[in-house]
Amino acid sequence: MENKLKKVLGFWPVFGACFGIAISGSTLMMLGNVFGFAGMSFIVSQVAALIVMILVILAFSELSSILPEAGGIEAYTREAIGIGVAACVTLWYFVATISLAVNAVVDGSMLNMFVPSIPPLVWGIILVTFYLVLNLLGTKVFGFGLGFFIIIVIVSYITMSILAYTGVGKVAVDFSRLADWSGLKFGNVIAIAMVAIWFFVGIEMATPLAEEIKKPEKTLPRAMIAAIVLIFVIQLLLGPAMFGILDGEELASYTPHVSFATALFGNFGLYWVLVLQIALEFTTIGGVMFGISRLIYGLARDGMLPKVFSWLHPKYKTPWAPLFLIYVAVVAAMIIGAPFILISIASMIFFLIYLLVFIDLWILRKKMADVKRPFYAGGPFKAPVISILGIIFIIGVLIGNAMEDPKIISIGLPVAAVCLIFSVIIGAIRKKKI
Repeated sequence: MENKLKKVLGFWPVFGACFGIAISGSTLMMLGNVFGFAGMSFIVSQVAALIVMILVILAFSELSSILPEAGGIEAYTREAIGIGVAACVTLWYFVATISLAVNAVVDGSMLNMFVPSIPPLVWGIILVTFYLVLNLLGTKVFGFGLGFFIIIVIVSYITMSILAYTGVGKVAVDFSRLADWSGLKFGNVIAIAMVAIWFFVGIEMATPLAEEIKKPEKTLPRAMIAAIVLIFVIQLLLGPAMFGILDGEELASYTPHVSFATALFGNFGLYWVLVLQIALEFTTIGGVMFGISRLIYGLARDGMLPKVFSWLHPKYKTPWAPLFLIYVAVVAAMIIGAPFILISIASMIFFLIYLLVFIDLWILRKKMADVKRPFYAGGPFKAPVISILGIIFIIGVLIGNAMEDPKIISIGLPVAAVCLIFSVIIGAIRKKKI
């Protein structure tokens, strides 16, 4: 039987995957937190982060058009630098994926509020198991569920924001607070931009689906850009609305979006946001499992992992072994305790991945100069402006993070380095065997 993934995905399922992977309950928590200490000037930082992430999307889109493989950035890095570093990227993503255990535990805690007889850990495992089953059933089944929940999230948070601005509900936005832009200083904007970019990370995880997308050279860039712009618009509406209604303590909590909905609509708002939280984690946990499983599948197909991880389900053509590997890792992290330090490690790893994709683009512009590019990111071909600007920004952010929060670098960098060393050694052994 032919060992290939099915080309079944159009624009909307890919858009849903992009949107769902990038937005989650944790990003809504951060949205309230950052508006709480930065105020309205955070919007300028969001615009800067949006521009940088569009550069990232353009780089991924060009690379996926010349190498439309399930491996995604692993395939690009393999061609640009070598299979050892390419394998490291998949390990980086896998390590970052384990942090989803935190999301699942938080969701379990919320569900425990309504059904106390079921412990939070059990609720979390039930949810992750549900996402696993949907992924195993194939892209069409998962894509439909993803699209359904995405519509609920988009409509709900836009509606909540509009109702808050128009004064419908128990409280209304204090517009005098929205007129305060006293924090708008260059140093503040740049510093907070380091935080703002985290509201968009993960959107590139749709690129490993290239083998399953119809016309990926058109669908991928359109879906990724549309998703990131919509996320920005929702945050542009929701963030100031929360800032105009909640006090400092509520904004600084773990659930400012829950406080926002409850302040507006009482218990109805509480139930409403619970549904949205579950919907968000369907798109985040389910969507990340969806994308990372394809990276592991591509690495196994290249011989860097045991062959079992390249096997596809005979009926649904889904990479079942990678999906189970991710499932086991996330559940194990939940049982151990899902330490929040995993989020710090994941944040560090995402920046290294973005740095690498800009390097890949630069190298492959030279190594694969004669290859037709169905999608071209733009700029001078031999000295891509996108890569230059992206590399400068990422290095600047890493230096800034090292100065502002040394913990992220001191913990994340050793983990990333261990993945790199391990991958290079395995790559060298494989090359020697060949």
